[in-house]
Amino acid sequence: MPRFPISEEQINNEQAIISGTDYKHIVKVLRLKPGDEITLFNTNSTEFHGKISEIGKMEIIVDIEHSEQVNRESPIEITLLQGLPKGDKMDYIIEKATELGVTRVVPIITERAQIRERDRKKRWDRIALEASKQCGRVKPTIIENTLEFEDAITSYGKSELSAILHVNCEVSAKSYIKNSLQAPQNIVLFVGPEGGFTDNEVLLGNKRGFISLGLGPRVLRTETASIAVLSVIQFHYGDL
Repeated sequence: MPRFPISEEQINNEQAIISGTDYKHIVKVLRLKPGDEITLFNTNSTEFHGKISEIGKMEIIVDIEHSEQVNRESPIEITLLQGLPKGDKMDYIIEKATELGVTRVVPIITERAQIRERDRKKRWDRIALEASKQCGRVKPTIIENTLEFEDAITSYGKSELSAILHVNCEVSAKSYIKNSLQAPQNIVLFVGPEGGFTDNEVLLGNKRGFISLGLGPRVLRTETASIAVLSVIQFHYGDL
């Protein structure tokens, strides 16, 4: 069933009004009609189930039949610090991170980062929102403003588990998790761009509280590394 975000101001007397880009998507792309079922959600973890009652020239009216509280957020808070990759790979990473329950993604400028447009936040916000519609979340992944490397390790190096992933690290994420005595509830994962981190960046990260972890004997692309480590973390500590 189609899902769309809604604010409290859009709901009145068991009816919801949809306009703007969501109106266009419902009418032009999905081609829904009066009588079709639809689900709306807000950031207070409430879903509203109803049917379209009227489609006007600028807005849609939905009759809300019932609502319910839902909890599809991860039980652990995960922050992904992602070195900016080439092309549109960041779009893919944000989409999949949202599906995997990541709390926030922070784009990072590293020594080997590929920087074209310094600020694509509006686009990334939209991707996170669209992914949340698809996967059932009511709180889209937060996309923070882009940070420089040193600002990132200063701001995020004091979590229960702060890890910087890089090639040739002898301690793997698998072995670390296997031998861990506690299950952290607040996790920060730092993944580099193409080419990974420089030795200097790894040393600086270690000094600021990041432990070094690897992802096995093969070299993974940055988008593969991000999704792989997030999946491992959610499997062992979260709800996957």
